[in-house]
Amino acid sequence: MRLLGRAAECAALDTLLTGARGGRSASLVLRGEAGVGKTALLAYAADGAAEALSISGVEAEADFPYAALHRLLIPLLDGRDRLPAGQRAALEVACGLAEGPPPDLYLVSLATLTMLAERPRVCIVDDAQWLDRESLRALAFVARRLHAEGVVLLFGLRADDDDPGLLAGVEAREITGLAAAAATALLVDVVDTPVDPTLAAHVARATGGNPLALVDLGRELTAEQLAGSAPLPEPPPIGSRLEAHYTARIDEYPPATRVWLLLAAAGAGGDPVRLAAAARLLGVRPADAGPAEADRLVTGSPAMTFRHPLVRSAVYGGATPAQRRAVHRALAEVTTGGGDADRRAWHLAAAADGPDEVVAAELERRADRAAARGGHSARATFLTRAAELTPDRAGQALRQVRAAEAALAAGAYARAVLLLDAVDESELPGPARGSALLTRSLAEVNLGMPDGQRLGPARCLAAAEAFGADPDRARRALVQATELMRSAEQFATVSEPEIAAAARLVGRDPESLDELILAGYADFTVGGYEQGIPAVRRAIDAIADPGLPDEALLARLVVGVNLCELLWEDAVKDRLLRRAEAAARRTGALHFLDLVHYLGTMTFTLLGRLDEADRHDEAGQRLRTALGMTADQAQVWRHPELAAWRGGPGLRESAGAALGVFAMLGLGGLHSWTRLSLAVLDNAEGQYASAREILCELVSLGRPQRYAEGLPDLVEAALRAGDRRTAKRALADLALAAGACGTPRVTGLLERSRALLAGATEAEPYYRRAIEHLTGGLGHGDLARARLLYGEWLRRQRRRRDAREQLAIALEMFEEVRAEPFAERTRKELRALGGSVAMPVPKADETALTPQEAAVARLARDGGTNAEIAANLYLSASTVDYHLRKVYRKLSVQSRRQLRGSLHD
Repeated sequence: MRLLGRAAECAALDTLLTGARGGRSASLVLRGEAGVGKTALLAYAADGAAEALSISGVEAEADFPYAALHRLLIPLLDGRDRLPAGQRAALEVACGLAEGPPPDLYLVSLATLTMLAERPRVCIVDDAQWLDRESLRALAFVARRLHAEGVVLLFGLRADDDDPGLLAGVEAREITGLAAAAATALLVDVVDTPVDPTLAAHVARATGGNPLALVDLGRELTAEQLAGSAPLPEPPPIGSRLEAHYTARIDEYPPATRVWLLLAAAGAGGDPVRLAAAARLLGVRPADAGPAEADRLVTGSPAMTFRHPLVRSAVYGGATPAQRRAVHRALAEVTTGGGDADRRAWHLAAAADGPDEVVAAELERRADRAAARGGHSARATFLTRAAELTPDRAGQALRQVRAAEAALAAGAYARAVLLLDAVDESELPGPARGSALLTRSLAEVNLGMPDGQRLGPARCLAAAEAFGADPDRARRALVQATELMRSAEQFATVSEPEIAAAARLVGRDPESLDELILAGYADFTVGGYEQGIPAVRRAIDAIADPGLPDEALLARLVVGVNLCELLWEDAVKDRLLRRAEAAARRTGALHFLDLVHYLGTMTFTLLGRLDEADRHDEAGQRLRTALGMTADQAQVWRHPELAAWRGGPGLRESAGAALGVFAMLGLGGLHSWTRLSLAVLDNAEGQYASAREILCELVSLGRPQRYAEGLPDLVEAALRAGDRRTAKRALADLALAAGACGTPRVTGLLERSRALLAGATEAEPYYRRAIEHLTGGLGHGDLARARLLYGEWLRRQRRRRDAREQLAIALEMFEEVRAEPFAERTRKELRALGGSVAMPVPKADETALTPQEAAVARLARDGGTNAEIAANLYLSASTVDYHLRKVYRKLSVQSRRQLRGSLHD
């Protein structure tokens, strides 16, 4: 089957289908106005496929979680026993096939990918704008992860849809009207009388080549109009006018026909037997659909199918509110099955003609059931409607707050804010006010609203006070306040001492995890290294406890990493990140996995372990693409500190632009971290005065706390900028931190800094002790810099051989992780000693692999099966096999065992 005027579109679909037969996957969104031919093109693709699964979005199901996904997977569900246990459990709960905890969206998504990838097929999702949010998010995730399964996933989406963001990152093709010649040919094809060529060209132009408008006009125009002897209706029905056009036709039908059509529209996707029973209650029969069937607006009865969704919209939108309520009342009366309670509650809500607490309470119960299936978006919708039906103002506000919480859980942050904007938070009772404040804070932060970051800590602090009688929720709000304070820092509207004062209210003998965290935060904020270390250690030990459940660990990961930074506990932080990464993968918590990669990049850059930082950075970028994050959104997640260690042209300009964005968004932590990174780059390039200026503003001399990590750089920068007094003050602060923490890295950095300030005859023992403390630890960059500084000192002492030895080791360490600014500084020192310095040669086996291939190769080398690797990287087993074959070819190996000798981290 070839479609008139669609040669290019059909060729593009043919290419996708041919690729699928060769094992290549693809996804595509066909986007265009109503009636432009998206459905016809999707049908063309289905006809050309060996196997096709197809569904269309139905407005009536848009508020039922995973309804569309369930319909798509029905032919495959018998094979769900082959899924990994976690995926199977999540999918069964999502589809209502089993009871269990609310499933994670991305475990459901991965289960869908695994089932679809069992063999080549085409999957078609038409009218995607009407899918329930959970189904669309799951299918969008699948679309972005397809690669080598032979699966083609096609979406049809209205061009006027106002929320296309869930399909961001999926290739889209705009479908426009037919060209003049094709439009004319289509008009001639659908009529059985001669058509005047001039008239045909006029109709083609007037309709914009919209096939639906052309077909409808062709069947409605009289022979005289087609011959050009009678005027045409003006304006011709196209775009938004099509629905009005259908409404006018429906208004001409007998009342019984209109009732039957309205019943079918309101119960779209419902049971035909139920529709027939509701029809009897309304005094109409399936035969009453006759006039509409004769006009080809509908087919079949009572399981009626509308020829186009616009017809259904015209029927429902053209009815009076009283008529719609009567139809929904009848549908509610016949919807009595145990599994139909959600649909019955929805019909009851649509039938209500005013506030009704009974219906509102039922909707609230249905909302909780939706949440149990992971349907947070549906829960928000049910609660919003429940609030509308709530008779008293106070009860209405409480339900709106709960709806906002559900919207936040669904990732619908703008919706959460809008719901809260309709509530006077000052009139809410304490716990509800706390929920509203906490929800607004998190929603605005996730939306990137500047006031969200600035006001976030203060709102969390106010939420904790509002929760007063509920200490557990108050503590969680305060922990959230500490997290947001670390993010907002100097831009926040409250200070850390204010939050610390509230945190002290937990008592002096904390027992619960959150109490320990808050006690550690408060003691360190108020008492610094002298008084805060014991409480911070207790908190870190509690977070790092192997018995802590995965969910609790992930929820407190940011706090745990922050506390480890204060105590220079690199080994504990590394264990936390590795355990959190495993937990996030195991439970399907992809947003937490993204957070792990972000924190991992920062952590390992700070340590100078840039290869490990690269792994996290590349994995995070791939994951954000899979999650649908746009390029603009991803900019906030880039890592200036990693770029600073790598150097390169334009770096300072891009960092300056990033500082402006961070200031605008109130991201004080990223603003400070970027400046700290520029100071490190300044030290590498010998711009010591600039580094000193930046670090003096970041490091609170005399009271080392948050940015004590910058003290070693400040010692070096200040000393070489001629400010020995500042260098000594920074050394004293570093000595205080080292004495309190005692970890090998901070002790080694203290010795390195002492060496810089020591006299010419006293420095060497400090350098040697610094290298001794730093060797074997995680601080690869710190050790390399210690050797560089030692080599520079040795050159000044005219000990050329010893200097060359230390500098050569430092250069090798810098080149190993591609820390180019420090490597170039080291080369200059070596050139000053005489002789040439060779530039590094990239390792062939390292540069041959893409980041995705390297990730697959590492897991395969460590013994992972294809299925285990697929679950770990959120791919299909087919894609893992594809990447693994490329790895073998590039590295000239033939097995996983050979990988162990050919691939190194």
